[in-house]
Amino acid sequence: MKLHQHFNKNYFFIFFFTIIVGGFITYFILYNINQNTYENALKKKMMLIALELPHVTDLDVFAKKIEKSTGDRFTIVDADGVVLAEGFGNPKVLENHLNRKEIVQARREGEGFAQRHSTSVDKDLLYFAKSFTLHDKEVYLRLATPLQSVQNSFFNLLVAVSILMLFSMFIGFFITYKLGLKTRQEIKKITNTLDEIANKNYKAIVNASFADEFLLIETHIKKLATKLEKKEKQKRKYTAKIRLISQQRSDIISAISHEFKNPIASIIGYAQTLLDDPSANIHIKERFLEKIVKNSQKISAMIDKMTLATKFENGDLKVNKTQFDLAVLAQEVLSGFQEKYPDRDFIFTVQSALIHADKTMIEMVLINLIDNAIKYSENKIILTSDEHGLHVIDFGIGIAPQELDKVTDKFYRSNSFTWDNSMGLGLALVKYILNLHESKLQIKSELAKGSDFYFQLK
Repeated sequence: MKLHQHFNKNYFFIFFFTIIVGGFITYFILYNINQNTYENALKKKMMLIALELPHVTDLDVFAKKIEKSTGDRFTIVDADGVVLAEGFGNPKVLENHLNRKEIVQARREGEGFAQRHSTSVDKDLLYFAKSFTLHDKEVYLRLATPLQSVQNSFFNLLVAVSILMLFSMFIGFFITYKLGLKTRQEIKKITNTLDEIANKNYKAIVNASFADEFLLIETHIKKLATKLEKKEKQKRKYTAKIRLISQQRSDIISAISHEFKNPIASIIGYAQTLLDDPSANIHIKERFLEKIVKNSQKISAMIDKMTLATKFENGDLKVNKTQFDLAVLAQEVLSGFQEKYPDRDFIFTVQSALIHADKTMIEMVLINLIDNAIKYSENKIILTSDEHGLHVIDFGIGIAPQELDKVTDKFYRSNSFTWDNSMGLGLALVKYILNLHESKLQIKSELAKGSDFYFQLK
């Protein structure tokens, strides 16, 4: 069953039960009120009769006059129960009234009531008797009104009350119907809003204003929508992060596959040649073994660089700062490259400067920057310093503006140029190390003109 049907069923049960119980109570209350009204009316009539009775000379005529004027039967009974006067019929033929209930009660209490069927008039009557002193003798005055008029009056009153109750019931059912209709409309708003939220429209609102309970539901739905929206954003961020990690893993695998392919191919080629020709010249064997060793060292260096980059990224390496002269360290690093590349033109104008840093890490920064300059240029390379820091300048191919912010990313390599033994880790390592020293790599570059890499240390 729907909510409004439950409401209507319970309302009908409660109202029906109230009608039944209330009907019985109302019946007895109205009956008593109606009877009390007639009893009080008889008492008032009796008072008027008692005022007039002492001046009456003919009781029988007076009794008939009373009956004619009021419509009620009037009887006068003496202390022995003998009927002295009767408004209806001949009092002499009436039996003794001494044991009549209303007379007995009047003798005991001064007045009395009774209801019974009168055989003389063949009607149900309401009797009222009152003790009275007439000419120094005790008599009993009795009025009797037909119960039919009492019952008719009660029935008319009961019908009027019943009509009022039925009208009230109709109004109640009408109001219940309206309440149920309004409740269904509010519930429809709530279900529509929940459907909108289910379709990820978290800005949907209920606009429920019928009752405080619906406003409370609306408030909770708004809170729910806010939480779901937050969860959805977190889900999107998490999904994007997973995709990024997946892409990075793909890039790593691609980089490893690409960079390891040539050294491994060389090692396999030279080794296979030696296996196929065991009697080869000793000098050829030595040269091939030397190539195998160099390519193996190249792979080992790349693996070491990857491991080092991962440690920097995870924060596994700690900075061990000492004081040293940056110019001296730069000269030592450059000397190594001058021996390795004797045909290249290196210009050194770094000024002496004492710095407080991790010497091994800064040496790695210089090695990677100079190595990067060698790979990207064929002309001279300048190491110099000024108030902005140390500069490594080349006059090579340069870097496109859209790639300036990317060249320090892990595994990033330009699509325009390729080189051997490069996994896109050199500048990433420089970035990690300078971040640990609260510094930053600055790059100025112009395509086909060269690049300037510089940093500053405290």
